Amino acid sequence: MERKLKTTRPVKTVRTIEDIRSLEDQPYDGLVTAHNLFDLLVATAKDVGNSKAVTVLNSADPSDVGGSWTHRELLAEVTRSANMFKGLAGPNSQPVVAFLAPTLPYLPLLLLGAQVAGVASSINYLLNKETIFELLNAEGATILVIPAQSLDDMCWSKAAGAFEEVPTLQNIIVIGDKSELGSEYLNFVDAVQKHSSDMLEFDLTADRNTVCALFHTGGTTGRPKLVQLTHGNQIHAAFGFAQVFGYNENDVVINGFPFFHVGGTMTVGLSVLAAGGHIIVPSPYGLRSPAAIQNYWKIVDHFKVTVVGGVPTSIGSITNSWTNDFDTSSVRMAVTGGAVLPEEVGRRFEQTTGIQLFETYGMTETAAAIAFNPGYGEPVSGSVGFRAPFSETRIVKPTSFGMEMCKAEESGLVQVRGPQVFPGYLEVEHNEGTLDPEGWLTTGDVGYMSRDQRLFLTGREKDLIVRSGHNIDPAAIENVANRFENVEISAAVGMPDQYAGEVPALFVVEKSGAKIDLAALQKYLEINVHEGPARPRIIEIIEELPTTAVGKIFKPALRELAVKKKVEMELLELGGTDIEAKITVGVDHQLKTVVEVELRNGQPDLASALETALKPLPQTYRIKNSDPVKLSVDGHIAVLKLNRPENFNAVSQDLMRCLKKHLVVIADMTDLRAVIITGEGKAFCAGGDLLEFEEALQSDKQTLIDYLRYNQEVLQMVEDLPIPVIGAINGVAVAGGLELLLCCDILIAAEGAQVGDGHTKYGIVPAGGATVRLMEKLSPGHAAQLFYTAQLEPVETLQQWGLISEIVPGEKLMDKARDIAIQICKCSPEAIRHTKALIYPKNRNDDRRARMERELEHFFEHADGKDLAHGLAMFRSKQAILY
Repeated sequence: MERKLKTTRPVKTVRTIEDIRSLEDQPYDGLVTAHNLFDLLVATAKDVGNSKAVTVLNSADPSDVGGSWTHRELLAEVTRSANMFKGLAGPNSQPVVAFLAPTLPYLPLLLLGAQVAGVASSINYLLNKETIFELLNAEGATILVIPAQSLDDMCWSKAAGAFEEVPTLQNIIVIGDKSELGSEYLNFVDAVQKHSSDMLEFDLTADRNTVCALFHTGGTTGRPKLVQLTHGNQIHAAFGFAQVFGYNENDVVINGFPFFHVGGTMTVGLSVLAAGGHIIVPSPYGLRSPAAIQNYWKIVDHFKVTVVGGVPTSIGSITNSWTNDFDTSSVRMAVTGGAVLPEEVGRRFEQTTGIQLFETYGMTETAAAIAFNPGYGEPVSGSVGFRAPFSETRIVKPTSFGMEMCKAEESGLVQVRGPQVFPGYLEVEHNEGTLDPEGWLTTGDVGYMSRDQRLFLTGREKDLIVRSGHNIDPAAIENVANRFENVEISAAVGMPDQYAGEVPALFVVEKSGAKIDLAALQKYLEINVHEGPARPRIIEIIEELPTTAVGKIFKPALRELAVKKKVEMELLELGGTDIEAKITVGVDHQLKTVVEVELRNGQPDLASALETALKPLPQTYRIKNSDPVKLSVDGHIAVLKLNRPENFNAVSQDLMRCLKKHLVVIADMTDLRAVIITGEGKAFCAGGDLLEFEEALQSDKQTLIDYLRYNQEVLQMVEDLPIPVIGAINGVAVAGGLELLLCCDILIAAEGAQVGDGHTKYGIVPAGGATVRLMEKLSPGHAAQLFYTAQLEPVETLQQWGLISEIVPGEKLMDKARDIAIQICKCSPEAIRHTKALIYPKNRNDDRRARMERELEHFFEHADGKDLAHGLAMFRSKQAILY
């Protein structure tokens, strides 16, 4: 006998927990007849086939409709796209279809079709390219759907190279302009038109336990986890939303979420469609589009929307765009979820619009369905409502014996169990601590249950601020701050503290065009935040709160900002008022927080003092003064970059010590085949640091000679490297800069660069080997011209003289250097090393060494001369030098 399929329209009006319990008295299979998502679409097509199901706008203009389908047309297009995906995979394979696109008109239909045919995954297109490829590989994606370049250049560019980076990938389908496609891509229209829209061309064996969707979790640091959702998870979530919110065929709901988030696919997606309702997508980029926010109420009026909403930050935005110019009488409720709703944000929305706001609560791992405020009941401020039908929610606290149930109105960890709870992450090891063998999902949220079974959330477990063992709920600070004059929204996080572990730090955003009186806000918080430990240690005004792709406040970013503020405070305390510090917050392989502090122009004792001050904190702090030479290694190629751009990479003692340190490392790397030396900024190297040079000369002449001898040894280390060294001249190279270049095997230069030996200009005798190496590289006349005139010569001249092999535009300099290095890497490394030894047989002979030593002897004799003193004095005072 054929199974009678039902939509998920409400069986009864739900207002209380008793109404939910009465639903549960009926057989589940009698209420929920669908065994897979296709069953839901068949049911709505039969029941309300001519009613609108999906409308996607091309822009925030409600008349600019990109596509609109009835429920019958939706079923037909999903059928046809499922046939396409299955046909591409082959009869014995399950397609894994990934989507990297904004909400283009066909996207919601294609997502459903992919789930009917196999497994669908919609990827956050704001992620970087490397993470996207990592996700595609983790999923084992076989088909990728992207927009044409003319529709979205960002997504198109991020998909470039996918075939090479994702071995499982068999097809890339492009929505949009055919003319842009290469032979390796399929045009969506051409591909889909080959298939029937009347019936499935394959046997549909999927049931409620079949995984049909993969979601990567957002709002976290580190590698995202992949959540598996089954047909049954989503069917039950859709049923729960419809029963408690009261979704039916009369509802028109704005869906401003992206479809890579369960808010878009479930909360105001499948949940509305399965009940026979109509979803409106306000722009390809949802409510991330400023125009969609600005036109929000115009869209409501145009389509006679019945349900509005978004995450709390979106609620604040559409409150700001509210106007009385449009008819919103069709709206019966506003829905918010995804994060705890700040009390003041909810109050402002309701007072401004006159629309009642209903909170909901869910997560990716539950297909967005955990708790709901009944759409025809009375919402309670601060509560996310009652549990979903046929599911369980409990509050527990950890003890030495395991988890213990909390009493009514006692806060603890929220756990949930039911048909909407996912079967686990794709990587099983991620389930530990989240999903237990009995099916209980630990949400990571903190809350309590009222005596009438309403769930109240107070925050995330990891968002609690723990000050000297005292747990502080950030909402206790935020709710007070949000009531203060000119505060748009706020967020509190823990800032590291040596004595209390953490102290509260508050970040606030000003209302548009307004200013916050920080002193008055501080006093207001002292009076109105009744717990002394909860009063913020610092208050910082920021332009906007960081959010996830769906608009939820992203507290990990604020915690990073709080860590940076702590470092800055410690620097000020230590007297580092003039020190520029680069502070980077990241995680190590164990996901522990690591903070790197790079002090620029800082003294060693300051770095040591800062390290001591930060040591008691739980994070790992790595303090260093900025390296004057950077070393990077990519495969067989090393790059040494002089890194004193503010001093035109002048050769200082620190620079030479750092260069030696890196050369020692390079010499030990037996797999290296080429080295590139270049400079950061506008100059390769403007010679020695003459201020430091003069200071050393005045202190002790012999110490300066020892330092110059040390420089000779370091330069010799460059020349003695057994592999080719490429000098990439990115700007002026003079004196010490020339001496370093003369130790390189191949010299290339940027257009406009200049090179010379400027020693004699400042009354200095060359002491870095120039009088030896330059005479070996150039004809005696050309070398003498550089020495005696101290003039900078254009690199074009030096190319004619045979010193420089090639000149390229500045932006292509490093590309050219790498190209040469790559060509070297393709040759025999053993033969290269032998060849270099044959080319430079005199590098270590006694005569050459003696000539180098004579440079130092002449410098010593000259050090007391009046010309040197005069040249250094003129350099210091920046005056013209005349002898």
